Amino acid sequence: MKKIKLLVMGILCFIFSGCTNNSLDYYGDKAKKIDLKTFFDGDVEGWGSLFDFQGRQTRSFTVTLKGTWDGDVGILEEWFIFDDGEKTQRTWKIVFSDESTFVGSAEDVVGEAKGRVNGNAVNLNYVLNIPYKDSTMNLDMDDWMYLTEKNTIVNRTSMKKFGFKVGEIVLVMKKK
Repeated sequence: MKKIKLLVMGILCFIFSGCTNNSLDYYGDKAKKIDLKTFFDGDVEGWGSLFDFQGRQTRSFTVTLKGTWDGDVGILEEWFIFDDGEKTQRTWKIVFSDESTFVGSAEDVVGEAKGRVNGNAVNLNYVLNIPYKDSTMNLDMDDWMYLTEKNTIVNRTSMKKFGFKVGEIVLVMKKK
């Protein structure tokens, strides 16, 4: 009897763990609607932190962004300054195929980033090649952006390696 209870509990945990995944469908009826082309047209500033797999803050940073658009094609430049003095830069090219689907590319992104917009949320998935010790490593990035006010986005990014969460980025961006 005890083995059956454990088996049933295991099956229920497996089923319900699949139900806790974030889905863009949830955000479709939100009153606020995110428009990436409008938000990232011009200057944006942000403040964020990196967290390890245990949820401990490891670094903080500021970021300045500048976006320009030509129809459905955008260039988004990012300049990061970390609390230890490190400075990095990334330039995204973003191409919308329709009002809710886009792809992105950047020098340190492996292949294409695939993104979707729905309601007040954006989900972007990609592989990022990051410096690690004397080499680099690829991390799977699950990037979520939420419009919380007209000119403010909260961004949470889960970083995984071999399917295991190794860190998270939390960032607040404000359009100037």
